[in-house]
Amino acid sequence: MQGKPPIRWPARAGALALAAWCGVAVPAAPTPAGQAAPTPPPAWMHHAWTARDHAPRFVQSLAQDRDGFLWVGSVEGLFRFDGTTFEPVPPPPGHPRAATAVSALAAAPDGTIWLGYAGGGGVAVYRQGRLHDAGRPGNAGEITRIVIGADGQPWIAAGDADHAVYRHTPAGWQAVESASFDQHDTEPQLLSRTGTLWFGTWGGPLSYWRGGSGPVQPHVTPFAGPGGGALAQTTDGALYAIDNAGLRALPPYDMGSTAAPPRPLLAASELPPADFYRAVADPFGRIWATTFLSGVVAIWPRTGALEHIDERQGLTSNRASPILADRDGNIWVGTERGLDRFSPTPLRSLAMLGPRAAMGISAAAQDGRVYFANGPAVFVADAGQSPRLLTRLGDGVAGLCAGSGGDVWAMLSESAVAIAGPHRGQSRRLPGHVTELFDCAVAPDGVLWFTANGLGLSRYVGGRWENVPVDTRLGVPQNLAFDRQGRLVMILGRRAIARLDHGALTVWDGARIGFERPTSLAVRDDDVLVGGGTGLLRLSEGRVQILDVRDHPWLFDTRGAISTPAGETWLLGYHGLVRVATAALDRAFAAPTRPIAHTTFDEDDRRIALPQRSAARHIVGDGTDRVFVLTRSGVLEARSWSSPLPEAPFRLFVRALGANGRNWPAGPNIALPQGTSQVTIRYGVLDLATASQRRFRVRLSGPAGLDDAWTANGTAPEISYANLVPGTYRFDVQTTDRQGEWQAQGASLAFTIRAAFWQTVWFRLGLAALVLLLARALYVQRTRVLLARARAKREGQMAERERIARELHDTLLQGVQGLMLRFEAVAARGALDRATRAELDAVLERGDDVVTAARERVIDLRSQTASAVDLAQAMAPICADGLVPAASLRITGRPRVIDAAVAEDILAVVQEALANARRHARAQGIAVLLHFGPRALIVRIADDGVGFAGANGSAPQAAPGHFGLVGMRERAHRLNARIDIRNGAAGGAVVELRVPAALAYRA
Repeated sequence: MQGKPPIRWPARAGALALAAWCGVAVPAAPTPAGQAAPTPPPAWMHHAWTARDHAPRFVQSLAQDRDGFLWVGSVEGLFRFDGTTFEPVPPPPGHPRAATAVSALAAAPDGTIWLGYAGGGGVAVYRQGRLHDAGRPGNAGEITRIVIGADGQPWIAAGDADHAVYRHTPAGWQAVESASFDQHDTEPQLLSRTGTLWFGTWGGPLSYWRGGSGPVQPHVTPFAGPGGGALAQTTDGALYAIDNAGLRALPPYDMGSTAAPPRPLLAASELPPADFYRAVADPFGRIWATTFLSGVVAIWPRTGALEHIDERQGLTSNRASPILADRDGNIWVGTERGLDRFSPTPLRSLAMLGPRAAMGISAAAQDGRVYFANGPAVFVADAGQSPRLLTRLGDGVAGLCAGSGGDVWAMLSESAVAIAGPHRGQSRRLPGHVTELFDCAVAPDGVLWFTANGLGLSRYVGGRWENVPVDTRLGVPQNLAFDRQGRLVMILGRRAIARLDHGALTVWDGARIGFERPTSLAVRDDDVLVGGGTGLLRLSEGRVQILDVRDHPWLFDTRGAISTPAGETWLLGYHGLVRVATAALDRAFAAPTRPIAHTTFDEDDRRIALPQRSAARHIVGDGTDRVFVLTRSGVLEARSWSSPLPEAPFRLFVRALGANGRNWPAGPNIALPQGTSQVTIRYGVLDLATASQRRFRVRLSGPAGLDDAWTANGTAPEISYANLVPGTYRFDVQTTDRQGEWQAQGASLAFTIRAAFWQTVWFRLGLAALVLLLARALYVQRTRVLLARARAKREGQMAERERIARELHDTLLQGVQGLMLRFEAVAARGALDRATRAELDAVLERGDDVVTAARERVIDLRSQTASAVDLAQAMAPICADGLVPAASLRITGRPRVIDAAVAEDILAVVQEALANARRHARAQGIAVLLHFGPRALIVRIADDGVGFAGANGSAPQAAPGHFGLVGMRERAHRLNARIDIRNGAAGGAVVELRVPAALAYRA
């Protein structure tokens, strides 16, 4: 009963990963002995991992630990598998480099993993995240088998050793010496559900030990096999042996039976060739065994039914040895090319329909029967039965349709033929050659309708075809279905949904209602389900309700739907085949954004292909819990079966964090080096059955400004973040359960990015201080430059003032004085009358005043001291100069001293404004306002004269040859002040000068 040690497999290049359905399985929670096995699944789904999927090759051992991880031993070493990723586990320190092949594995109840190596590598144990060396019992060359005993300690079979069997005790490894079995060709086989440890001897009797505190003394049974066999125990407690003599049920020897060995349930001649066997039992009562030569066999012990699975059905290799039944009911098989999994599924392929024809497969249901057309062949499946050939037509069938009257019509390119019902055998020639049939339907009154490319919508009435006009702007009818009220529901041009009710057409434009690209119709008792590119729509008595793909991604591009009497609704779309409770789906339309529990059968089952391209029905049912799904790969039969096994709890975890070309295993207090700005975080979920269906959402919280909202990341097992700044971060990830609902239980990872010295607060404060010092220095330097420029400008101004003073003194003043002397000479003549002399004396006095003012002006121009000026005091004599009309001065605000240079320009503007008013305005009075405001110094000169001619609200312009207004504007511009020269609202002219306070006032 022992496998030949050691196992050495020849290397073979290449890998084969085909997908096929077959039959194979395992238990989750053990069923108590004597209890009936649960209802078996309709079929088994096969999935394979090879080198292309980064799976190890030459797999020699398998085990599942307490947490649910699958452990894979191969010639390449030890790997831990979570359903998507094979994670290598390095050997213990000091392990021989040439002894990497893990030839045996076993998982203990306390979570430890025991493994044995080939090539003299001995035994190791995995605890607390790493492997530890556990010695080399008896100088063993290869460990061929490990079984965990009732006390949780391992028993091993050691090849090429002094003893064949060793047990581990607190004192270390202990050789098992017993006269009851061969010391060199015995290995532990199985720990039964009752705690009995069974041993097999190559070519010798089967023995068992029921435990105890004394020496190990196995009991020998009457059963002996030819060698190379294996034991398996089913959920009802029955023990079976499979070897080169066949499959036999063992009497309860451990309960005291002495019965002779039974006759084989399955003869050796019925089994494929085998070198040796490894066997397990699934939760449904089936025995699975590997042969090492011919693949895998799956046997129903009670009936002897056998299924042989090898490379022709997609097994990665016929050289299969280790086999395992996991808690979810999956069967795992290791081969020289990779890893295979067989999972229970409610789906079964209907191979009897043959390869799919070029035009696709059509289907229609009628009174519990389902009709299929594949090319010219038509099949029928009675309720609960497999399809059988019904007839062959002379032409390929483009579509099938059935009505309540019993007729089933096959649509050919030239005619419609009744293949069932009252009109069976009748043919109706179509109104034209059909190059592309879109769909057909039978009305409740038995009228046949169809729609085709180039022919539009037609119906057969009164012995002839009648075209039914539809506004072509809405699109050509693509899908047809009659609802329970007898109304025709159509999809028009993949753009709109329409309903024809006694000639009245109601249209729902997809773009307007937010439902794009409708593609399928499914009539139910009270409504019609419409599948589309953006979700699922329900049409009920004119009311439209939508489940959007943004809230339910699994509804993307729904091509078919059907609800069964079992309370389930099946939907076929881009993401695969989905099963959902009908009641849950109906409730969802009232709350369309809430998650909907569902089960998805996707590309993990390679039989699930994309829907066919035709517009006809993609899912039909026979009125029971059975439905048929039409895909591009063929037809699937789906039933309402669900696994009765308790769902294994999932475990979400963070694998590692990567940054700067280095990986950090997930753990507490990860500190990343300075300068890190981008990280990649890898995570996963432990799910050996449906890992590919898990969706993830992530979030990253940390320094201020980071958006820590949840972000959907699809099924991707990693995410990268860039432009990160130093600080402490927390990464969180959540996943969906097998029904697609988000689970609050998640995983997290905290990490810190160290700050470089230039990223620290102290560096930034120092840098800010340095910037302030530099700014201060630049300000001081700039001030010095400005002061130097101001001095240079002042010196230039003084030089210019001195030049002007000289010119005034040497030319104008001297000329005026000369005129005064001549006037005085004229006045000294005695020929003048009294009145003339008096007038001349007044002119001479005025001239003296002008000369005196000119001398003072010359003195001012030569003065080099710029000081503050009391503007009110300086303006008073200008206003009170005795000239007509007189000017009144009014002062408001808090008086302040004015910069001398500014005061000079202000006084010049006032003088010019007064002179203009007296010379041109013909004014009776002039008012001068001096206002010391907090924001500006305001000087306003207003008269009551004639104003500026032709201004009309615009700024007055200077007359040719006059420069008074020009001079005032130039002085205002030089002061960075604003001057407003305009006509007053009540007449006269107004000159208003506004000088900013910062320029006018001296501090």
